[in-house]
Amino acid sequence: MSEPATVKSLTRDLRRLGLSERDGVWVHASMRSIRPVTGGAASVIEALIATVGRDGLVAMPGFSEDAYFPPDVDRATLSKDEIARIERQVTGFDPDRSPTAGMGIIAETFRTWPGTCRSGHMAASVCANGPDAAQIITPHAQPWATGPGSPFDRMGQRPGMKILLIGVGWNRCTPLHTAEDFAPCKRTKMRRFKSGPGNALWIETPDVADDLGRLFPRAGAAFEATGHVRIGRLGAAEVRLCGYADLISFASPWISAQNKASGDRH
Repeated sequence: MSEPATVKSLTRDLRRLGLSERDGVWVHASMRSIRPVTGGAASVIEALIATVGRDGLVAMPGFSEDAYFPPDVDRATLSKDEIARIERQVTGFDPDRSPTAGMGIIAETFRTWPGTCRSGHMAASVCANGPDAAQIITPHAQPWATGPGSPFDRMGQRPGMKILLIGVGWNRCTPLHTAEDFAPCKRTKMRRFKSGPGNALWIETPDVADDLGRLFPRAGAAFEATGHVRIGRLGAAEVRLCGYADLISFASPWISAQNKASGDRH
């Protein structure tokens, strides 16, 4: 068994990969892929913050299911009264308390990390830590969660902003939704979620559709072929690092062309 990674060795790996002081970095990560790590998820976060320094920014998904109807309950089998009763019990999103869903232990640990702030989107919130974190996450409108005017858009405008995929593929890369949001030809969906606790209203807002592995892995591979992605190691994990705005600029027309060719349109 290899010697466990540490904050020091992880920081060294990140710097070797190309992450520097003052950079911003949007992170999708699998803790399982990095292991073994002395200190676990906390050490990964410490290494990220140490690498970008006091003037840098670390950001991760804070996506939550607290405002959704339970996904494992089939509404078609329920009466109107049963649906209404379940909907009353849906807690709604609380930026201080709602856990992340499916984002992994690193993102969930980062959510409550000292200095981390979280945007107010009920399903697709952003967690950020750094001196410009509050300006990045606010505002975060409910419609078009990853699109123009969103934290994902503002991250793309931040100098030195990068994307880091740790042990995960391009199918997990949320900024590719931003790329599609800006695409002339995009696929869309409606989100339905609860606006608060108790008897709060349920609302519907437009957003880009889920990709489900349809285009994003191919978009990432095509971007890698341009030579603008650095591939290295973080602990035991394979990692990819690229410019945030660079990916959006490449992927938006690429995704639009694929949607147009297949007849999937806005």
